[in-house]
Amino acid sequence: MKTNHKPAFGFTLLELLITLALAAIVLTTGIPSLLDTMTENRVKTVMMDLNQDIIAARSFAISYETNVTLCPLSDKNECTDNWKNGYTLFTDHNQNAKFDSTDEKKLVVRNKIDNADTFIFSDGKFIQYRFDGTTINSFANNDEAIFSYCPEVDEPQRYSKALLISISGRPRMSQDLDNDGRDEIYSANEHITCGNN
Repeated sequence: MKTNHKPAFGFTLLELLITLALAAIVLTTGIPSLLDTMTENRVKTVMMDLNQDIIAARSFAISYETNVTLCPLSDKNECTDNWKNGYTLFTDHNQNAKFDSTDEKKLVVRNKIDNADTFIFSDGKFIQYRFDGTTINSFANNDEAIFSYCPEVDEPQRYSKALLISISGRPRMSQDLDNDGRDEIYSANEHITCGNN
């Protein structure tokens, strides 16, 4: 007499426990590095866009022999100091730090930053370029203005970046001068700060 045995499919308890242990190890090691990468990319994206926009502002001012302004605009099209609300690069013929829609043109518009990160400019509400590519602003600190971006994470200085604008209008990105894993502004002891970090 012949009996038909159907093969059993599934996991044994031991196989299931081994699989769960391996998954826990992968998650424990993988998630922190993924979060680090996401934070680094978020900061770099904002600062690279800003660097590109500063270069474009200077180039446009020279090419078209006009004044341009980069700033966050209010509902009334006036410059504010809330850089997290996004910013606009526009022609500013009369240098009034206000977008006059009748005779001025928006060149670049960057969106609001929708997170708890800090994005500030050391010299307030705007940066302006004149027709020769130099800044109209007088900078308070070492003849340079500083844009700083600090993410809202543990140890924000590990990820913070700064963009420095010289009085000649040229931008330069902050660097890790002493190889401690944190960018500095001018010297090895001068790390980026965005308020209370």
